[in-house]
Amino acid sequence: MKTVDQLVSEWTEEEREKLRELIDECREREKRISESSKRSRENLTKINESLESFLSSLYEIKERTEKLADDLLGIYLHFYNSEMASS
Repeated sequence: MKTVDQLVSEWTEEEREKLRELIDECREREKRISESSKRSRENLTKINESLESFLSSLYEIKERTEKLADDLLGIYLHFYNSEMASS
């Protein structure tokens, strides 16, 4: 996509002078859009990093929960077997 300056460079001096205010406004908007796009990319990168960290933590919680469930089952079976043996 062409920038404002690229587009205006194809115009005659008379056209540029006639539309000076509009050109200036468009340049300012183009600048704001560029800055907003940069910030959006930076924010998207941060969100992506946060999501990766969140998923990593979630996976760790899953692993610990599975180990806890296995440990609890082992304790249950130990006590269950002890009760069966003493009966």
